[in-house]
Amino acid sequence: MDPETDADILTLRRGSVECLLSPRQGGSIARLTWQGPDGPVNLLRPASDWALHNGSAGDMGCFPLVPFSNRIAAGYFQFNGEDVRLPLNMGGCPHAIHGHGWEAAWTAQDIGNGTARMVHRHKADSGWPWRYCAEQTITVEEDGLTVAITLTNEDRRTMPAGIGLHPYFPKPPGTRLTACVDGVWLNDPTVLPAQHAPLPDAWAFPDGVDMDATVLDNGFTGWDGQAALAWPSLGLRLSVETAGPFGHLVIYAPQGEDYLCVEPVSHMTDAVNRGADPTAGLRTLRPDESLTGTMRLRIAPLA
Repeated sequence: MDPETDADILTLRRGSVECLLSPRQGGSIARLTWQGPDGPVNLLRPASDWALHNGSAGDMGCFPLVPFSNRIAAGYFQFNGEDVRLPLNMGGCPHAIHGHGWEAAWTAQDIGNGTARMVHRHKADSGWPWRYCAEQTITVEEDGLTVAITLTNEDRRTMPAGIGLHPYFPKPPGTRLTACVDGVWLNDPTVLPAQHAPLPDAWAFPDGVDMDATVLDNGFTGWDGQAALAWPSLGLRLSVETAGPFGHLVIYAPQGEDYLCVEPVSHMTDAVNRGADPTAGLRTLRPDESLTGTMRLRIAPLA
């Protein structure tokens, strides 16, 4: 079925930019395309036609991370004297991962003029014992788009909280990633942070790193909220500009794939099990309190 006629897919346009949203597949951005002088360019890894109708959020171009990002060790933590055990929600992973907003159907609202709002309300259950509301506002712009994400505690109790976004970016040959970070968490065999270390030369992202042969899945600290992907084969540069609590950055570059992920997140992996460490980034939200962040993607000629 053509996305234009598919009730499950929303199409937003402004100028040379077109964005397809899939609310029912985890409140995801399915495709983001810019019409350049030499033809269309995918700014996010595009979901296939099959994935648009049969896939999950992990097959899309970008999905939200609520009410936490990345992994919680064995799905277990304690908070305010309560033992919390979350289901393990990804085959082969021994931890709870990416929250659960990405596995839920979101509701689309306020659609028009290049903007749409997607809402997900969670009732307290074994997946997360607090009620919350998550919202995303997607706004298409002449040179890209902006995503604003908000998490609101609708429970009567204080809850731990985190937000993030999980964009998949194309990785054409020669892709170079720049990001101002000051350290990295080295992982244990299950991809939990085990040791904080200075940036090795191979991951010196403030100076730019060629991603052709770079393989990693790590959290980086001290991020200033800005990053850029240079695509010399296309003569283009895609910037990632964030505002809000995004002081941590996850970079996922799997071996043999033609994409990489540059994920703005509000806390380090497994922050709920880091005690009172203020550098972990974990937030707590009182009843009716919210946490909000934005990510803007902008395409421009490569200088």
